[in-house]
Amino acid sequence: MMQPQRYLPPKGTAVLPGVVAAMVCLTGCLTPSVRYTRAGTSGTKNSSSGTPRKVAPSWDYRKGYSVPATRLEQVARGYLGIPYRYGGMSRRGTDCSGLVCMVYRDVSHVKLPHSTGKLRTMGRKVGPAQAKSGDLVFFRRGAFGRVGHVGLYLHDGIFIHASTKNGVIESSLEDGYYKRNFVEIRRLFK
Repeated sequence: MMQPQRYLPPKGTAVLPGVVAAMVCLTGCLTPSVRYTRAGTSGTKNSSSGTPRKVAPSWDYRKGYSVPATRLEQVARGYLGIPYRYGGMSRRGTDCSGLVCMVYRDVSHVKLPHSTGKLRTMGRKVGPAQAKSGDLVFFRRGAFGRVGHVGLYLHDGIFIHASTKNGVIESSLEDGYYKRNFVEIRRLFK
């Protein structure tokens, strides 16, 4: 059996161990990792059953996903009272876009981006009179009027969102603050 040859530097040159380690790390870090999975699974095991978990379908409003209004409202209201946590997306704490992601994940198994800015680029704009349950409601926030807050429209001008002071609450589009800072409503699904 043939032994693999080791690389030896030319005589008179010194190889620093740190340089070699850095080269190995860079080579390993820059090499794309390949993850083999079965179609429709994430390749990770569900800890309780040992079976692969299903991956949420990627978002595409043209596919015509339907979001049942009563189910959406029921799921969204299940998050009422959860404290606000910047970057959070769990029952221990959530921010506004995290709440939207969790509700859509629970209702229709759709994975949405955890970013108000990215959510605002999705779907199509609808007027307040045409708003229906599940539409996203966007508001300005901060001194420069940048869009920085999102909520989920429920019905009759009521929306649910993660308030920095009160956590997940229901509010009205007619409330002074929200009326002044309202930007638009966007529909993700047909």
